[in-house]
Amino acid sequence: MSGGPSRTTARHSVSRGLLAVAVAAGILSVAIPLRAEEEKGVTAANAVRSSPARVRLFDVPLMDQDGRNVRFVRDAVGGRIVVVDTFFTKCGLICPILGAIFADLQKMLGDLLDREVRLVSITVDPATDIPPRLKEYAAQWEARPGWYFLTGEKQNVDHVLEGLGLYSADFTEHPSAFLVGDVREGKWTRLYGFATPEQLMGHVKELLAQRKGNPPGKDGQGRK
Repeated sequence: MSGGPSRTTARHSVSRGLLAVAVAAGILSVAIPLRAEEEKGVTAANAVRSSPARVRLFDVPLMDQDGRNVRFVRDAVGGRIVVVDTFFTKCGLICPILGAIFADLQKMLGDLLDREVRLVSITVDPATDIPPRLKEYAAQWEARPGWYFLTGEKQNVDHVLEGLGLYSADFTEHPSAFLVGDVREGKWTRLYGFATPEQLMGHVKELLAQRKGNPPGKDGQGRK
């Protein structure tokens, strides 16, 4: 047996208490140039700006980490509350922080994951990040059912990202941002910066509370 650290130990060393993540986020928010739309609201290290977002959901074919063909809206989102981020597996700066945040959020969600909430991580480098790479990356974060890692034909991935407001012409400059939304009700919040799992969970709980007693749209997902 190898004397190196286990995958579980490595994962927890990244996100334990999220203290190291918060410190790293403060450094990175200064060291990495922000896009113009981020600069308007991010004025201090580790600042997080949240605002209502308008998105367009395109139900195009993609692939998940298991190599299954999935439609973005019908299968990956599936009418649940959804939290979305972007990443690429070769990223050594922003993406490990985003992954650690999602890993801790996954733990907080408990049995809400997949039943009422989905986590969706979309690669911005689909040419490299084919399903086997995503499978390995998902295992690094101990992803459970309900956390989707998506890739596919570049034009389809780009189409989805454009609709979500997460597209970057240079994928290495993708924003450190999260989207939290209810596809059924059409309510979305975009958070720029390194939001904590607690902040994301707060938005999720708010959307879940708003759903109580609110019937779905005609197709069960709020889409006409």
